[in-house]
Amino acid sequence: MVGSEARPAASAYDAFISYNAKDLAAVHRLAEMLHAEGFHVFLDDWCLVAGEPWQERQNEALANSPCCLAMCGPHGLGPWQNEEVRLAVAARVSGRSMRVIPVLLPDASDAALEQLDFLDRFTYCDFRGGLDQPRFFTRLCAGIRGEAPGPPQPAVTALPAGQPPPAADYRSAFHAPASGWQRSSAVAAARAAVTTGGAPVVLCGLPGIGKTHVLCDTADAVRAGRTVLALSAGGTTAAEPRYLVEEVNAWLDRTFGRGLTGEELYLHDWPDALAALLARVAAEPLLVLLDDLGTDRAGGTVLRAFAGHPDCLVLATAAEHLVDTADARHVLVPPMSAAEGTDFIAHMAERTNLPVEPEELAGQLPADVLSHPLALRTFLAHTAYVPAALLVPGLPSDVLSARKLVSTAVARLPAVHRKALAYAAVLDRVALADLLAAGMALPPWFTLALSDLVPRCLVVQVAGGVEVPQLVIQALDDEEPSVRRAALHEILAELAGLAADAERDGLASLAGVLAPVALVALETGEWRALRDAVPDRLLDRLNASGFWKEYVLLTKALIEASDRLGDTTDRVRLRVRLSRKIAQLGDTRSAWQLAREGEAVPGAADSTALRAELAGQRAFLSYLQEDDRSTLHELGICIALRGREGDAAGLLIAHKLEGNVHLRRGRYEEAAAAYRTALAAGDGRADARHRLDTEASLAMCEARLGPPEAAARSLERTVSEMRALSLTIDLPRALHGLALVYERLRLPARALELARQAAAEPARDPAVRKAVDRMLWRLENLQQATRSTAGGRTAEGESR
Repeated sequence: MVGSEARPAASAYDAFISYNAKDLAAVHRLAEMLHAEGFHVFLDDWCLVAGEPWQERQNEALANSPCCLAMCGPHGLGPWQNEEVRLAVAARVSGRSMRVIPVLLPDASDAALEQLDFLDRFTYCDFRGGLDQPRFFTRLCAGIRGEAPGPPQPAVTALPAGQPPPAADYRSAFHAPASGWQRSSAVAAARAAVTTGGAPVVLCGLPGIGKTHVLCDTADAVRAGRTVLALSAGGTTAAEPRYLVEEVNAWLDRTFGRGLTGEELYLHDWPDALAALLARVAAEPLLVLLDDLGTDRAGGTVLRAFAGHPDCLVLATAAEHLVDTADARHVLVPPMSAAEGTDFIAHMAERTNLPVEPEELAGQLPADVLSHPLALRTFLAHTAYVPAALLVPGLPSDVLSARKLVSTAVARLPAVHRKALAYAAVLDRVALADLLAAGMALPPWFTLALSDLVPRCLVVQVAGGVEVPQLVIQALDDEEPSVRRAALHEILAELAGLAADAERDGLASLAGVLAPVALVALETGEWRALRDAVPDRLLDRLNASGFWKEYVLLTKALIEASDRLGDTTDRVRLRVRLSRKIAQLGDTRSAWQLAREGEAVPGAADSTALRAELAGQRAFLSYLQEDDRSTLHELGICIALRGREGDAAGLLIAHKLEGNVHLRRGRYEEAAAAYRTALAAGDGRADARHRLDTEASLAMCEARLGPPEAAARSLERTVSEMRALSLTIDLPRALHGLALVYERLRLPARALELARQAAAEPARDPAVRKAVDRMLWRLENLQQATRSTAGGRTAEGESR
């Protein structure tokens, strides 16, 4: 009830605005201009109340408005708009005092005007040359009032002394949306560059990315005390710079009364003519805005001409870095982040009563649309009439057209540049130093192409690598779907070759490269190529060397690939791998979930080997939870199944875990027996890491059962072999066991040295890490106490 009482009655509107949703930006700006003049207009974005029937409200507003403004832009009349205009014309014909005013918006095409068959009956207002046309705006305002516009006001040829020049309406001149929401980070970067002074600032970025909006918002922040000259520098002006010179002359005449005559203007070449015009306002502080400046030498000449003014801030937009402008500061306007896109949706929803939930919609939209201001604004215009959920699966054609702007820029690249762009997309945000350390040589053409792709804003250099906006990746896939896949196959093949022989240092760099490339492989559906590039042996090496973050990420990627490929064996084995690792890292809940997923894989129960894998993993998880009864039960199942398969390596692991259960209980003889059985079952065919870990465990038991000297020799040999094979994952446990033996031998200094070595290595088992830390603390405190006691005895002896 409160909302209904607060809402204006339909008859309170001065005019009903009928428009095509594709022209929303220009319509909003004109509506704001009318609102500033005191008119109360009906614009559905402003006046419809969420939850009420919109069609009835619009019909009610049209029926009770004395005037209908039929807006026609580049896209002509929309389907629903056509019905609204027909109703208004019919009301006029039927005798109602309804005025129908055709309004031609900027860039309205001749084809669009052909739809307005009533132009020959009604006087129209022509804004095709831009909304900043006082004569036609006066005619529009008079038409809404039902009055003739009268004769034009005399032009002011010179400003009275002390009067500031009129404010420039650069938003209308550039067809930019009205102010209200801004990209704070981009505006801050542009403002900082402008206020530094000196060189001109060029905002560059992808087509439709919102450079003009940032330009206007920055101008709002820095215009104080300056006369603004706003020039659209693209299109015909870029092709023939003399048009720009004429615009400057008209501005001089309009603002200061200091323009040149036509004869005077054409006595000079255009650069000299521009310099002569600027000399006439040499004492005036200026802010010059150049939108869509050409990136050729003519654009650079224009920029330098304004930069030569004694007191002038120059802010321009361009599609890419300008040539021959060494003094210009180029500021990148990047695609919107996900947070900025969500914030923009929230702003538009609040301002125009859109029936959307920003966070939910942001999660549904394709990443490139969410990051592209023009595409996103166009999409939101549709949501006023069609639920967003119905629009997302098949994006409207005008949204795709906005996105096509970037595709066109990519399509114009030479083939080798598109290939380089594909390489950059695969290596997105990979540190180039890691590539070099891993031994990967980048093709020379890739390095050369980057020097062209960066100025075009298609690639951004960040943090020692390159980043490719999602907009560009999508455009590349649209234009040439196979090029990124081909680049991915080449890179994966080279990485797989490097992984086969990489040393430990090279393996660290290689792991840092493989992880993000694996995500690209998943995104592009190259599952088998990913599986071939990351064999089990590489995963084992990453795990044994302590690269657990990369190990987990790659294993997760391989699980998704195996699910897509439908490989039953890999689907189970990889889940067991990941379950074991994340359990060792402390997350037993997720580890159990993965084990259950493995059991649920179709066909897993039909394979003896897979059933043994799963039983062994259940035993390991039970062991971590100190449920020895369940551990031994599952181990019994696992050992029986592995024996049936003749799996020597699997039997060693199972019997080793059996020995660990007895060792934890303090049953050293039973533990030693289990370890000996494990080594005998392995029979030289088992993995070296598990064999050495078992030998270390056996030596620890023998240290309890017999002379510690023999156990010390066994452990020294095991530690030495582990180091030779770079098996750092089990080294802390072996060093801890050896330190305990030396402590029993009453060699605390040697024990402390070994404990420190154990603490310096990454431990896969949190329990081992805790045990090492406790031992280190105990031995270091013992050493301090010994020194203190020895010092006290010495002092006592000296005093005697």
